[in-house]
Amino acid sequence: MRLIFLSFLVPLNIIFSQIDIPLNDSIQNFLFAKSSLGNPILITVDGIYEHKSDWEYFPFPESFFKNEIAKLDELNHANFFTKLIRNELYIVSNGAGPVFKKLGKTFIRIDNSTLHKNQFGGARFVYNDKIHIYGGYGFWSFKNFITFFDENIKQWDLLYNESSYIPPGRWKPIYSLINDKVYIFGGRAGSPGSVDGDESFSDVFYFDLLNKEFFNLGKLNQKLKTNYSLFSQPKIGSNIFIIENDALVKIDFNSLDVTRYIKKNFFLGIDNKFPTLISGQNLVYLSNLNGNKYLNFFNLGSFDDKFVSESFSLVEDNNRISVSQYVYFGLFIALVFWFILKIFSFKDFIKGLILYDENNLYYNKELAPISKNEQQLISYLSDNIFITAPEVNLLISDQKFTKSHFTSLRSRLVKSLNEKLYKLTNNRNCIIETKHPKDNRIKVYKADSSIIKRKIGFIRFLFTR
Repeated sequence: MRLIFLSFLVPLNIIFSQIDIPLNDSIQNFLFAKSSLGNPILITVDGIYEHKSDWEYFPFPESFFKNEIAKLDELNHANFFTKLIRNELYIVSNGAGPVFKKLGKTFIRIDNSTLHKNQFGGARFVYNDKIHIYGGYGFWSFKNFITFFDENIKQWDLLYNESSYIPPGRWKPIYSLINDKVYIFGGRAGSPGSVDGDESFSDVFYFDLLNKEFFNLGKLNQKLKTNYSLFSQPKIGSNIFIIENDALVKIDFNSLDVTRYIKKNFFLGIDNKFPTLISGQNLVYLSNLNGNKYLNFFNLGSFDDKFVSESFSLVEDNNRISVSQYVYFGLFIALVFWFILKIFSFKDFIKGLILYDENNLYYNKELAPISKNEQQLISYLSDNIFITAPEVNLLISDQKFTKSHFTSLRSRLVKSLNEKLYKLTNNRNCIIETKHPKDNRIKVYKADSSIIKRKIGFIRFLFTR
């Protein structure tokens, strides 16, 4: 299909048509999609209505699809979306999970996943013949990652990225896949204190599917009022189209340009509970007028002089550095300086100390493994001036041995620990035996508790020292 550049069109008569849909107006549970031939279709649990020159009905030969859908949820765009891959039609759970594929005259479930709805309202696109979802909402959080459905293993998998920049999680973004990049802007996420519990984003970025990286393009131009959507936008080439009541908006992601064609109330009645499609060079959408639903065709090559157009950049001019950017930069420099100071402080902290954890002793860059009893003894001496012989006995065993046997076990424990400390520090008497300062009848064991510390990581040191 050749790309249609709306900005070079000559005035023509508007080609616009409305057709009744073959469903009762009270029926909401159906999917509006395109067939493998590119025709508009209405998918119900019992069959498919396809519009060619007129509506044709193709019932499903059995109730398999209807029974499978009944186990999951109602068949509507709040719960499912459709995708065409190499002219094969798929129905997918809105939040990832169950996947159906049209095989023959019905839809067959082809996944081994569950109805988890973890990415409800995410950006859905097809890349390398696989359905991908970026972002979305589920389990009380907004997602910032991409998953894809692998038909070989019949499961959803995470697309790992190597990006230092990760945009905040969101749902309902506007997006488009151009070559190996998925461009994204806007979307919404919950925010404490916001009026309706949901606020819009104003960033523009893309994810490079080859290099697995996010790239920030800047801030969304405030002239573009539409900054979130429930559905994939209709696309021709690098352009997507957004229908508003009073305008048709074309966004070119190659040039990051926006053209807005304005005509008051021209698209009045568009039903935003259903997606907008491209069929040939026509925009195809459903409208709801006076309680009646219609299928609408609008020829993109047919604009007259009653349409007023305006063009502007998708991204705001960021050449000027704002005050807030200077503040953020100053805070960043202060943070880096604080971090460097902490690095030197950490080096000074561990220098000359005898460190320990559950399994080892550490001194400078050397280590020695220790037993459980040795770890308990060194841990006690790191917090106390001395430990009495009876307290050491309790560390060794809770059984009642003879005094001579406990003395032997205690001496062996202290000797073993001293030998390991000597190998690390070259000090033969790290732990010494002496008398209790208040009772000469009691033996105690002492060590310099100021140089014995439990080993901690740098991250913990940052926030505890």
